[in-house]
Amino acid sequence: MKISTITTTLLGCLTLLTACNDSKNASNAVFDKFAPTTKEYKNELASIVKSNPDELHYIFNKFIEKDGKEYLDIQIKGEAFEATGLVLVNSWIKLEEIKSTNGLGYAGAELKGLELVVVPSPSGADLVYKDLEEIVD
Repeated sequence: MKISTITTTLLGCLTLLTACNDSKNASNAVFDKFAPTTKEYKNELASIVKSNPDELHYIFNKFIEKDGKEYLDIQIKGEAFEATGLVLVNSWIKLEEIKSTNGLGYAGAELKGLELVVVPSPSGADLVYKDLEEIVD
């Protein structure tokens, strides 16, 4: 009797976890349909960042150099979505350690209190680093 109850409970938990995992972008078809480098994706992400900055969590993925510019590749998480964003960094104030290691050792760190500026562009809105409270590793 105990094994049956435990098995049923475990199966129920696994079902719930799987169902929760499948719905991370349930309310945002743009992130599911387009790649992070497309105009549609970048504009949608910029719109969310502008409207709900305090409700978002930012997780560092990696440091990228592209066309002579330096970027943070980050995950942006909200209540009903998760998206990838590239953040242009012109000033490395409060990000010096990430810069000095080219991001090595910081993957998965939360960028708490990250402030971004949205800059319109013909190829889609750009996210630009402004300020940061702290890096939580």
